[in-house]
Amino acid sequence: MEDLKELQKKCKEQEAEYQFPSFSRDDAWRLGEMLIDAAKQFDGGVAVGIVLNGLKVFQFVTEGATRHNTQWLDRKINLVTQFHKSSLHVYADFELKGITLEGERLDPMDFAMCGGGFPLTIKNVGVVGAIAVSGLPHLEDHQVIIDALQKWF
Repeated sequence: MEDLKELQKKCKEQEAEYQFPSFSRDDAWRLGEMLIDAAKQFDGGVAVGIVLNGLKVFQFVTEGATRHNTQWLDRKINLVTQFHKSSLHVYADFELKGITLEGERLDPMDFAMCGGGFPLTIKNVGVVGAIAVSGLPHLEDHQVIIDALQKWF
């Protein structure tokens, strides 16, 4: 229980810290490349996606990743878009409250309850999209995003 509370707190801090002053499609390209570079420190293929205002503006699938990983990207993006929080944050929230996707009338085939999705937030505007990584264990998927955002900021 304490681990989940700590995870929830850490996610809130990350979401507050990693907010962009602005974000363009060119920024999506640069961030996408940084995400791929960050993923190389882990073993395994990954899929990376960035959605801006409902439009997928970046997607790349490394060697070893499959269509299955791109489907998980979409599910993580859907979760971030629904809750305006990282998918890991939502995971911690749900676990702490003892609720499920089905209990919230969300189809598990459309939403992924795990780490690897992060809100794309413009400071003083709000959430305008999502960043997602799939292919590694879910905490590592989340960490790839955080590593790239740390480098960006």
